[in-house]
Amino acid sequence: MKKSVLVLGAGRFGRGLIEGLSELGHDIFVIDSDEEALNDVRDMILSGAIIDVAENDDELTRIVEKKSFDAAVVAITRDFEGALIATHIIKEAGIPVYVKAANARRGSILTKMGVDQVIFPEHDSGRRLAKFIDNSSAIDMLELPHGYVVEQVIVGPGFDRKTVAELNLNNRLGIWILVIYHQGLSSVPTAATKLFRGDTLIIFGKKENMKTLDRENTKS
Repeated sequence: MKKSVLVLGAGRFGRGLIEGLSELGHDIFVIDSDEEALNDVRDMILSGAIIDVAENDDELTRIVEKKSFDAAVVAITRDFEGALIATHIIKEAGIPVYVKAANARRGSILTKMGVDQVIFPEHDSGRRLAKFIDNSSAIDMLELPHGYVVEQVIVGPGFDRKTVAELNLNNRLGIWILVIYHQGLSSVPTAATKLFRGDTLIIFGKKENMKTLDRENTKS
């Protein structure tokens, strides 16, 4: 499903995020105080604005209130004041927000503000975050060598009340269900195990097939 994503900051991390979101077909609105940085990503975004958030928070508030964003990413680290102001405005609007932090201390402050996820650029790439935002049912992901990933996925309408054997994910997509959490209890599934909407799955398999799984899982 196409999403509308607000990205504040078009530096190296922000650009990687923008590239990933663009490749996945999402609408992107970018805000940066640097006109050159914004121009570098113009061909990948729907629209953008040159704003210094710390100096002009009213303009950011106007944009956030006017547009219906599905998610927002604050990728500003050099101006922590601006990042905090932007985060507060976005949280007040009820938009899921992911915020880049330069270090653990700043990450702790952002966590206390209630952000949906703190991103440390030395551990998280912009493209990985793009995949996270794109995948509506995946809530965490660990990338492994040779194109494999481990993901934590919430069972949606497409997989509801189907057995592991009926889904046949390992043979069709090269994806294995390792653990199922149902009503707070974990178990290792068998072929006869039935999935229910809201269950949490720990899955392992080929990264290239995860979007197919997500489409099938979220299909009504």
